Amino acid sequence: MAEGNVVAEKLNRRRAVPVIHLQGSHYDVGYDVGRVFASVIKNFLANYENLRDFEKEYKTDVGREVYDRTLANMKLRYPYYLKEIQGVADGAKVPFHQLFLLQMDDIIGTINDNHVPRNDTGGCSSIGVNNPESGILGHTEDAFSETLNHFYIMSAHIIPTPEDKENGAVEEQFMSLCYAGHMPGYTMGYNHNGLVFSINTLSPLVLKPGNTPRTFITRALLAAKSFSDAENILRDEGLGIGNGFSVNMLWTDAWGRQLYNVEVAPDLKGNKSLLNIHKYDEEPLVHCNIYQRLHVTEVIGPIIDSSESRLEAIHKYKPPQSRGEVVDILSDTAGKKFQVFQEKPDSIIQTIAAGIFDLDQRTWSIYIDKPNKSEPVAILPITFNI
Repeated sequence: MAEGNVVAEKLNRRRAVPVIHLQGSHYDVGYDVGRVFASVIKNFLANYENLRDFEKEYKTDVGREVYDRTLANMKLRYPYYLKEIQGVADGAKVPFHQLFLLQMDDIIGTINDNHVPRNDTGGCSSIGVNNPESGILGHTEDAFSETLNHFYIMSAHIIPTPEDKENGAVEEQFMSLCYAGHMPGYTMGYNHNGLVFSINTLSPLVLKPGNTPRTFITRALLAAKSFSDAENILRDEGLGIGNGFSVNMLWTDAWGRQLYNVEVAPDLKGNKSLLNIHKYDEEPLVHCNIYQRLHVTEVIGPIIDSSESRLEAIHKYKPPQSRGEVVDILSDTAGKKFQVFQEKPDSIIQTIAAGIFDLDQRTWSIYIDKPNKSEPVAILPITFNI
């Protein structure tokens, strides 16, 4: 635990969406995030129970070897994102290794205990609509209850240093919701190249320790210039992802709008990620925290039970064709144990925010309470350089 951390009293759901606008190198942007949100980051690190488990594994021989191997691989693949993490650590005055453990997540958390059932939990639900009348991507951002009130939105213009450019960094402009202390990208947001996205955590049973953590791949997606560029980032040739997720992408380019879901999993036989790409031409996109097309052996437990329950609830509605219909579905709380909008105070998983991206209005609306019963706390502009 970082020096000076204190366990604060439990906060009720706050109707606040902190937004920070940043410009500079990867390190500078990270440093300013850490400096401005130091108290939020320290409080999250002090209270996030999963981090205690990660640190326990980190102190074992096997856990430390995997940590070191993952860090070495990321120094080769994404050294400039490591500088970002270091900047956050320096700005917030917290240990780098704690922030890197957050990025590794279940790769380190299960290193000495990879069995069935695994206590993975999750709850993000995404719904996309792309038709002549509407271009909508809606998402509930669900996370462990400690994450409630511990997030912020980064609006960043990354101007890489010459050294970072030599290592592959490019200029980036994006806006992303971030859990405290985490890199941007593994939630929802957009970039100025025409990409609007949301992420659903997926839980393959067998992971690949030492390979690219999903948070680095989704961080890199913020720099994607096209769908083919995003596909290359997701495939991660030469290494491949170490855990799993799916990404919902609504792309806008000179040819119009395209809606995709891509499921991503470790390739246990090769050095790349397994991908299943589905383009939605007519039907709406619906995705939760379960593989729907890619044949992967998954964990059993709450994350699967919750996903099946939420998918059942979502499909009780008629296929959505408009923003209002997406809003109503994402606000559903009919489930007794698992809800699309998880607001039960005793639930391990809470919906910390809901987002509605409206491509016709070019707005991103952020709700803290059920979106069909509340006004957005923030309405942010979507800016594309296309």
